[in-house]
Amino acid sequence: MEMSSKITFFILIGMMLITRGCGCSCNVAFSSYITEASANSQSASMTDGAIIKFDRTEANYGAGYSTSTGKFTAPSSGVYGFTWTFCVDSRTTDGGALNYGEYGTELMRGNSVIGVLHTDTETKLDDACTTGFVIKYVSEGMEVYVRNNYAHQGKILSKENHTRTTFSGWKLYQ
Repeated sequence: MEMSSKITFFILIGMMLITRGCGCSCNVAFSSYITEASANSQSASMTDGAIIKFDRTEANYGAGYSTSTGKFTAPSSGVYGFTWTFCVDSRTTDGGALNYGEYGTELMRGNSVIGVLHTDTETKLDDACTTGFVIKYVSEGMEVYVRNNYAHQGKILSKENHTRTTFSGWKLYQ
């Protein structure tokens, strides 16, 4: 067997062992966002501690994310990376001169806060977005989600061709 064939053979054997060791549960990733209609609806009814529902998925490998609950349920234990971007609209006010978009959000793992964001704009026509990134171990069956963590102002900004409020995650390793 020539050298390049041996290397290819060992790489293939190694890939098969890695795949067999992980099983299909290694292929876990999701990417979701809030549609404009959902952003308008959730903004109008948001309460403290409310789970934010990202109602559209672009990817949902492993089928762990639910658009109806807004929660990711880990199909297998491992170390995961999560990111969420929260955008607020500066064209809608809740009354006062500086009461444009302002939201606080928390990334939750079960009942534990694992990440916090504050997104605020105080100037009309100056939208704001904030992004958080967290790496955490998540046990199989545990839920990860984003929730509002205090009284908010204005509305969520998420438009198909403008700016999206997003929530994504992927499994890094077992």
